[in-house]
This record gives sequence, C-alpha cells and structure tokens, in this order.
Amino acid sequence: MKKFLAILAALTFVALPLAAQYSSTQYTAFSGVSLLTTVPATKTVTSAPLRLPTFSGVGTLNVTEASITGSPSGCTIALSYVQNNALSSAVIAAQTVSFTPSTGVQQFNINPGTAEGDQYVATYACSSTYPTAGTISVTFSPALVVVTHGVGGDPCSNSSLPKSNANVADSATTVQLVALSAGKSIYVCGFTQTASTAGTYALEYGTGTTCGTGTTALTGTTTIALATVHNLGWGGTIVTVPAGNALCLLNTTAVTAGTLTYVQQ
Repeated sequence: MKKFLAILAALTFVALPLAAQYSSTQYTAFSGVSLLTTVPATKTVTSAPLRLPTFSGVGTLNVTEASITGSPSGCTIALSYVQNNALSSAVIAAQTVSFTPSTGVQQFNINPGTAEGDQYVATYACSSTYPTAGTISVTFSPALVVVTHGVGGDPCSNSSLPKSNANVADSATTVQLVALSAGKSIYVCGFTQTASTAGTYALEYGTGTTCGTGTTALTGTTTIALATVHNLGWGGTIVTVPAGNALCLLNTTAVTAGTLTYVQQ
C-alpha cells in the first residue's frame, strides 16, 4: 500500500482547459434517393422531382435493369434540376448519361457543370430503339460531404474558415462587392471606407445587375463626412446575405479607398 501511494504521489497531473478549442473534419454520407422504381423500359418515363439531401447533384447514378429483351439503342437518362423556391421553378438541364439497357446494374459518376439545385428530375428515353420488355430502376447516391467543425459557429470568428477580401473604390453609385453563388450565403466580417466628399452609404443585397432585383437593405443609411474613415466590425459577423444573393454597396459619394472582409459558404 505504501509503495502504491508513493507512485501515486510521484505522478504529475496536467489540467486541460475547460474550453479547449479544436477543429475536426468528418465525412458525412447521405441516404440515396429513388428516382424511378421498376418502371417499364419500353417507353419514355419521367420521375417526379425528388429532393437532393446535399442540394448538390454530384454523386453516383445507379441504374438497375431486369428482364430486358430486344436490341435497345440510343438510350439515355437525363438529369435536371428543379429549384423549389419562389424565385424560380424552372427545369435546368444538369447532365445526361448514355447507356444500353441490359439485365444487371450500371453505375455512372455524376458531376454536373451547372448550378446546384434542391431537387432532381430523371427522364429515361431511347432515341432509336426501346427494349421489347423489361423494367428499369434509377437511384441517385449523393457524394460524401466534408464537414469541418471549427472553433465557434460564427463563420467570421471561426479561425478554421478562410476569409476573403474585396476592394472598395467607386464613384457615387451602386456597386456589387460580392457576386452571388447558388446556395451560398455571404457573411460580412468587416467593412471600412474613406469618402472623398461628404455623403451617405448603405449595404444591400439582391440579384441581377448591382442587386437590382429583390433589393433589400442590410444596414441603415449612414452619413459619412469628408475624408472620414468609417469602420464596421472586425471580428464576428456584422450582417448576413441570404443564400443565392449578391452583396452591393449604395454610395452617394465617391470612395477613395476601402476594404470588405467576408466569408461565402
């Protein structure tokens, strides 16, 4: 017992900080979606819109054919996006794969070159010859998503997220500072500018040329005096632009110099 107490007394204990900071990366898998289930392979079939778990069309298309007969040719599966929002309900072509139906399973890598969407529609068709019999099923397996857990939930205060910068130098007009990116929000971390004459400025967002469509104010109108430097923030997020919108600056005075710091994700 004495020997055990002596060993215990010799041990050095190091207390870990209660609020230890760290970042980690996880690979997250999402369940696939079934676009077509055991439909006739003898005619054109279009699926209903199915929601994409990752809002991205990148992944694997799995085509299962059963009891196929005949000599089919010119067969394809066309994937299209359908945006489920008030701004657009248009069908946007994403990617088309060509294949020859035969009993078994075929897989295709999908990496659309167009914008992301929240729903997929699949259309099976044969431009030359359909099978004389058989069925076809089509499922989509989204690609693995890399999820990074950094310090803090605020993108601007998260040290693991890279920050972007944009120069602010323009005349007395509305200018786009950050272009929109489908499915991504803009988090303004810092903003500074110096005016060459007295005037006002405000940050706003929207779509179209210089946020001309759906224009919405992010800040109130601020008065700026001659040769005065105005700063907003430098730390956490100041304002957030909703996903799918651009960030613009409305000035009534010329700006000699300025910088915008932001995260777009």
